[in-house]
Amino acid sequence: MQPLNYLNTTGGMIWTAACALFGIFAAWLYYRVINRIPAAWLCDYNETPSPELLSGKRVNFARSGIIMSVVTAAALVLCRLQFNKGYDIYFAVFAFIIIIALMIAICDIKYTIIPDQFTIAVAVLGAAVSVYDLIRGYGILHNTWWSPIAGAALGAAVMIIIDFIGMIIYKKDGMGFGDVKLFAAVGIITGFPGTIYAFIISMVTATVCFAIIMIIVRILVRKNAKSAQSGTAPDEEVGQAQASDAAEEAVPAAEADGDEAAEPDPSETEEPAGEENTKGSYLAFGPYIAIALICYLAFNDFIYNMVELYLRLF
Repeated sequence: MQPLNYLNTTGGMIWTAACALFGIFAAWLYYRVINRIPAAWLCDYNETPSPELLSGKRVNFARSGIIMSVVTAAALVLCRLQFNKGYDIYFAVFAFIIIIALMIAICDIKYTIIPDQFTIAVAVLGAAVSVYDLIRGYGILHNTWWSPIAGAALGAAVMIIIDFIGMIIYKKDGMGFGDVKLFAAVGIITGFPGTIYAFIISMVTATVCFAIIMIIVRILVRKNAKSAQSGTAPDEEVGQAQASDAAEEAVPAAEADGDEAAEPDPSETEEPAGEENTKGSYLAFGPYIAIALICYLAFNDFIYNMVELYLRLF
């Protein structure tokens, strides 16, 4: 049944309201889950958890929970409209996948880490629904047995290529290996050529979000620069003049006493060899992969119809 036609039915309206309410409850629940999972899940391998992770106070529902509740509710409603009457099993599995994907997005934004346990859950659920789809012959996700395998391989390969390009250009990781594993799990669900569409969606959303962030940063920098020029410039000049006078008085005194200026200890200013700060060395791409997966599930028919319409132009 078409989404709009389903929405006009009594069952459709009931399910829509139920999905919205469950989405709000699910957001509250997975915030609690993130605060209670083992701290090691949110660390790199062999990394010592920070005091914040050990405290169990990682995400605050009062700050971002309202927004995530709306996002979760909307995602579940759209997914139900896509997989409505007759496809309850698909919707049930996809609802869990959407919730896990949003948990992954939060973890990657906050700690630039994608817990392997969440990725495995997405892969297992994706494999289960893919096998069900192939056995029943619905062809909603896959038309051939090799489609989920090809999707997983393609998803991992694309992330590895991006990471390799980042290594060549910027001399550091372009993607974390968690992104590689996550996109492989997503590829099991999207299959081939769905993984290509999911990748395009993720890149478009990442580009748009990055552009918005850069615009906001540029506006804030200009605003701070104007306020500094108008309000703090005279104070800075006075401070520099006072510092210069103090320096002139201090130099003769030091020469008279025969003292030399103390040189900084290299051990205090230089970082130990081999201990480079790798935090934030790659883009937190997990949220955009999650968005791409949710969009793919919520607008499955629309995406394929648009692709088919585009291909007819050639």
